[in-house]
Amino acid sequence: MQQVAGQAEVLEGTRVWRPFAGQTALSTALRTGTGRVVLTGKGGRVIVGSASRLRVYSEETDFQDGQFFMEGAVGAFALGSHVVLETGGRARVDVAASGSRVAVLVGSLRLSSGSKTATLSAGQQINLKTGQVSAFKETDPWYDAQFAGTGAATVEAVRGPVSVRAGSQPAQDAKVGLSLDENAVLSTGSAAWAEVGFTGGGYLRLTEQSELRVLAIEKTSRGREVLLQLTKGSAWNVVQKGQGGYKLSTPVVSTAVRGTKFRVDAAGLVKVMEGQVDVPSSDDAAVSAGEQKPLGQAPQTLQLDDLDRFNIAQDSARARPMTLTVSGAAGWVSQMQLAAKTLPDTVVSAALVGPQDQALPLTTEGQTATGEYRLAAAPNLPEGRYGLKVEATRYGKTLAWQGQFTLDRTPPKVTFLKAEERGQLLFITGQASDASKRLTVTVTTQGGQRVTHTSGEIRVLMPKPKAGQVQIQVQDEAGNQTNVTLP
Repeated sequence: MQQVAGQAEVLEGTRVWRPFAGQTALSTALRTGTGRVVLTGKGGRVIVGSASRLRVYSEETDFQDGQFFMEGAVGAFALGSHVVLETGGRARVDVAASGSRVAVLVGSLRLSSGSKTATLSAGQQINLKTGQVSAFKETDPWYDAQFAGTGAATVEAVRGPVSVRAGSQPAQDAKVGLSLDENAVLSTGSAAWAEVGFTGGGYLRLTEQSELRVLAIEKTSRGREVLLQLTKGSAWNVVQKGQGGYKLSTPVVSTAVRGTKFRVDAAGLVKVMEGQVDVPSSDDAAVSAGEQKPLGQAPQTLQLDDLDRFNIAQDSARARPMTLTVSGAAGWVSQMQLAAKTLPDTVVSAALVGPQDQALPLTTEGQTATGEYRLAAAPNLPEGRYGLKVEATRYGKTLAWQGQFTLDRTPPKVTFLKAEERGQLLFITGQASDASKRLTVTVTTQGGQRVTHTSGEIRVLMPKPKAGQVQIQVQDEAGNQTNVTLP
């Protein structure tokens, strides 16, 4: 083992796996997480890809699961076959439950399985289970991209019962923003779905009654490499061009793409809406836009069903521009209120902005489906001025709103209030004070009503009533009132 990038473990004894540390001779077994390992021998080298596993057998590597690249004069085993690559050769080996192969890029190799021997040259591949030889054209050169670190798979939307399980930990509800670690399993229940976004762009929609395992997400010098496994149900995939490799396997079929829109079912059905999907498990059959390929059959004309139409409609909904409207928390208020309106499948959060931001509780039950949120409970805050931040997150994109409000529960102070008769007129005077500085004065008598505004001095002239009392109301901008009755 000469070079390790990312996560790798070696087997100590028969049961204990230890993280790799430093250059060492490999004598037992090796497995990778998100990362790569370079093994060197006397005549060449082997690059071990992410989510792969091998052992040492007869002093050579025995590829057991995952993706491998051989260069130079190298000997190895794969599913019981002995592979010998000639000097100067380059070949890849893919081992998976859905299908395994050896493909030659440069030079030639000899493959022995029992009493049978086959020689392959550049541009040929052999199915390790059937022994069938076919033409090969490389479309997924993952080994030529330099590993640059671990990427991310993030839950971007959920609807209905969706859970995630990591290792031996109990399952938990999948929330928007949750990062799916290596080997995390995402599951959807009845009438549920979830969307997962990836480093570099693109997304996968896991439809109802489905299960997806995240094998590895790499950052590379060419973008990223995504390795996923669909163990149950159906997955709708939108892969952006120019972002790197994307592999999705099932128990019976494997796919490899570099920019397309397609659907894969765990039972082996592949449907392509845009671009082209290679199916290495079917001797690199190519399924083009407008085609579908059932397991074990040749590509045929695409036939849309209800699940396809649901996904197409959901893609259109996802593409809508984000919106965010916030009301109720602006200017002067006596009690904090907040309402937010956005698009469905958006998660909204709110916080008071200050030396220490304080998150505000918002209603969540069913709100992502309607896009309507409100303050669940008003916080107990002292009077004063506050900053407010509201963020809406939808499919990995965020839209922010910021504002300010002043919390004021104190009614205006009114002094020196009196009413004087001046012929047929009534003259009301007095003084009012309040933090808001803009006050509304309403004087009501049996003869009518007069409304005026002031910042302090009260002066109201109106017709003198024939009888009755004079009602005076002073209200500040927050709605706090002081009421006075004069004889």
